[in-house]
Formats: sequence, C-alpha cells, structure tokens
Amino acid sequence: MNTPTDAEIGAYIGAAGKAAWEVPDLPANTKQREIKSVGIIGAGTMGGGIAMNFATAGIPVTIVETTQEALDRGLKVVRGNYQRSADKGRFPQEEVEARMDRFDGKLELAALADCDLVIEAVFEDMELKRKIFTELDRVMKPGAILATNTSALNIDEIAAMTKRPEDVIGL
Repeated sequence: MNTPTDAEIGAYIGAAGKAAWEVPDLPANTKQREIKSVGIIGAGTMGGGIAMNFATAGIPVTIVETTQEALDRGLKVVRGNYQRSADKGRFPQEEVEARMDRFDGKLELAALADCDLVIEAVFEDMELKRKIFTELDRVMKPGAILATNTSALNIDEIAAMTKRPEDVIGL
C-alpha cells in the first residue's frame, strides 16, 4: 500500500469538503431555513465547542446551563480558548471580545424561545433529553430547528417528545 502524498491528502480533503454540501436526491424546491440565532443547551466541553463555532461565524449564541457556576465555568473555558488562539496570532486580540460579545448566558430554557436553531449538548441520558425536548417543544417558536447532539440515543424517540418531530434533527 502506498502512502498518500500531502497533495493527494489535500485534494481529498478539498473534494470531501465540497461533497459535504451536496445532498443526493434532495429536491431542488426544498425549503431552507435561515439561521440568525442559535441556542446551545450545556456549556461543557461539547456545548462550549459547538457554541464557539457559531460565535466565530458571527452568529449570536444563547447558551443555557443549569447553574450559574456551570455557566460561568463554561464561558471561562470559551474565553480561554479564544484568548489562546489570539495569543498565537490566529486572529487579532480585539476579536476575542467581539466573539465573546456574541454569547448570552442564561439559566432557563425559555431564554431560547426566539432562536432559529437549538442544539442540546447534555450527557447521554434519555430521560434528561426527553425532559429537555418536551420543554423545548413548549417554549420554542414555530419553525425552529430542535437538534440533539446525541451520539448513541434514538433520535426518533427524542423527536417523539415533541408535537413537531419533523423539526427535530441529530447534529
């Protein structure tokens, strides 16, 4: 077996990145939903990392935790990650504050009501996810996308906790 060259690896990554945007057999008239604001449930490692991606892309993020301590800890980690990147010269120092200004930390799921997309990033416990999605179904605006970050639990079972299973996705 031959080891691929850096050029071959780069070409593969470029082609894979382009192909990721193409969904086979997707009807041309499929309605797209605009995402102007995102809610994240959980400010731990996964939730914080997901939130950083949206804030970096310029999208406002409401991040919800169960306690002020957990919220503060999660936002401190996010700030530290951004600061290390700025210290390494990946972006200007003022960008740390610009990105952090896109975060709004809250302690209640109701704070997510106007978000276009909400991503649940809590630990893998079906009962907890059922509780969260039941509450999201109650508070979220019509047309919002409700996403779970589960890696092992049944997404259909999670979606069944809502009156809008067609709006629930795995992400």
